[in-house]
Amino acid sequence: MAITAKVRSNIRLPKINFQQDLLHIANKIMIPLMAKGIDDRQGVDGKPLPKLEPETIKAKGHDRPLIENGNLRRAFKAKSSGKYSAEITLMGDRKKIGGYLQIDGIDSKKGKKHFNFFGISTVMERLAINYMDKRIKKAIKDA
Repeated sequence: MAITAKVRSNIRLPKINFQQDLLHIANKIMIPLMAKGIDDRQGVDGKPLPKLEPETIKAKGHDRPLIENGNLRRAFKAKSSGKYSAEITLMGDRKKIGGYLQIDGIDSKKGKKHFNFFGISTVMERLAINYMDKRIKKAIKDA
């Protein structure tokens, strides 16, 4: 007795453009939340940004950390950095200044102050995962 099997080739795979989705996550979730953190005086680690020294407040005319003229907030840029990756960076001279503020730190009377404004928070990670979960479910449904 012979068994005959037919193979169908009409399987519709979901269409997902991961590169486009990664750039969406960077531009619509991560960058706005990093900028909001600066506005709210909060680092990506959820902790408050260090308070400014009285001399700095006097020189700037206000006590808002990381805000002089808004260039740092506007310097976040996302770009493709491979087939399945995106990179967020700081543009221009803000990259050097950002590294100095966050990594090297600033000397103060109480030691080094680090302004942790750049990176991925747990909130950003959760929002990115939720976004991709919805995208994948929709793509499967539409296939």
